[in-house]
Amino acid sequence: MLTREYQDKRLHIEFADGEIADITVLVVSECDEHEDCRGITYDVISTNRPEKLRPGSAYWTEMANIRDFPVIEE
Repeated sequence: MLTREYQDKRLHIEFADGEIADITVLVVSECDEHEDCRGITYDVISTNRPEKLRPGSAYWTEMANIRDFPVIEE
């Protein structure tokens, strides 16, 4: 599971919907009340779905949408 230790790291993320992206993690939300509030806010470096990019935007996703997340840069 992604934890706050991953903040400011670059990751290669595989999402449940098939998107694969290199991202920078901005914030990790570790909510203990319910699953829906656990997630990350991130900037996209590159993605296999460029139509989803909005210049200057940060993105948020629930932890449940993340399948794999190797670190690509320390």
